[in-house]
Amino acid sequence: MFEKNTAKINNSVDLMKAILGVQDQSTMEEELLTNSFNNDLEHLVQTIRQHLGMDVAFLSRFHNGDREILHIDKKDVFNNPLDKGHKDKNEETYCQLIADEKLPKIIPDTSENEITKALAVTKKLNIGSYVGVPIYFSDDSLYGTLCCFSEQPDESLTNKDLSILTLFAKFAARNIEKEFNVSKSQQDARDDIFEIIRNKQLSIVFQPIYDLKTKSITGFECLSRFQTKPYYSPDYWFNKANASGVGEVLELFAIEEAINLLSAIPEQYYITLNVSPKHLTSSYLQAMLDKAPLHRIVMEVTERESIPDYKAFRNSIQSFRERGMRLAVDDAGAGFASFQHILELQADIIKLDRSLIANLNSDQRKRALVAALIGFAKETKSKVLGEGVETLAELEVLQELGAQKIQGYFFCHPLPLKDALAFCEA
Repeated sequence: MFEKNTAKINNSVDLMKAILGVQDQSTMEEELLTNSFNNDLEHLVQTIRQHLGMDVAFLSRFHNGDREILHIDKKDVFNNPLDKGHKDKNEETYCQLIADEKLPKIIPDTSENEITKALAVTKKLNIGSYVGVPIYFSDDSLYGTLCCFSEQPDESLTNKDLSILTLFAKFAARNIEKEFNVSKSQQDARDDIFEIIRNKQLSIVFQPIYDLKTKSITGFECLSRFQTKPYYSPDYWFNKANASGVGEVLELFAIEEAINLLSAIPEQYYITLNVSPKHLTSSYLQAMLDKAPLHRIVMEVTERESIPDYKAFRNSIQSFRERGMRLAVDDAGAGFASFQHILELQADIIKLDRSLIANLNSDQRKRALVAALIGFAKETKSKVLGEGVETLAELEVLQELGAQKIQGYFFCHPLPLKDALAFCEA
């Protein structure tokens, strides 16, 4: 019987956190927002300081009651505690007062302004002159400020300087908002994926695999189904997870759910699990497989994705193959470099993609390609499985050409485990 591997990863949420290297959602959001600002903004801050000839320029954001410095540029000889990441309470800063229109945007001499000469930050940072403008997003929401200051008063500051700073602030706002929205979209996608994992809204269905030689069912392909409203296909969710940086989390969660059901499946059947090549070498997946009965598991690696180093890939899974795990190339004929992929991976099973099977009986070019793949498999002692078989005519051509296994709607749709096992008995 299969024992759940809980030594390193206690549950799916722990797995999620371990892979992402984060402790909670707020930390993840913080990293996303911080990483969204690129080198262009650093260059912008440097350029505006040099253009205005001031000691310091910085771009800040208002966040959780603080004014936080995101980018800063200072004169080489300037000695000041203000640095990237520095935070002050909003109400203690020039930035908030300028945003609230309690201070003018240009202050040539801070000692002559009743508010600034009384502020602790004026003395603390030795601010003699100051110019700053708020940064607004397109919906008029306040993001932060773009500011410059010098230790000495500067009566040369004019509205022309303010106009230039305002222009730079608008440019910064456009870029920040664009990156902000991308990060927000990714975070929303992550939230959706985590919700699916937490609420167990992913279930596994089983599609029987029929052996044409023994005329019996020998295994099942494990496929994911999502119980979400509105309903979206598995491809939608896996693509969304990959695009938002949590593809490994969702894929390994699906694999974990399938492996946990293996103990309920009679010993004579194996299961096949879909995995991206980049995740098959994951240390978390390998930990998951440590105690699994690998002689009953086939890992399907899609032919649609590249593998940059085949030798390293083979070496990374060699110990599992020695323990009986078989390897299948999924979607053969649908992606790139099919023969190279199959040859380099030394696959035990070659799964012909539905695009090759459809109308196989009436398309001579498809027939020739399938025949070539089956011939290749015989020479390399691999087995060929035709997936997506939907008609008797397609099945008959596969039998004629020498395919060993099939799966598809013609034989059986994917079913919940209980129904799949009942189908086998029938």
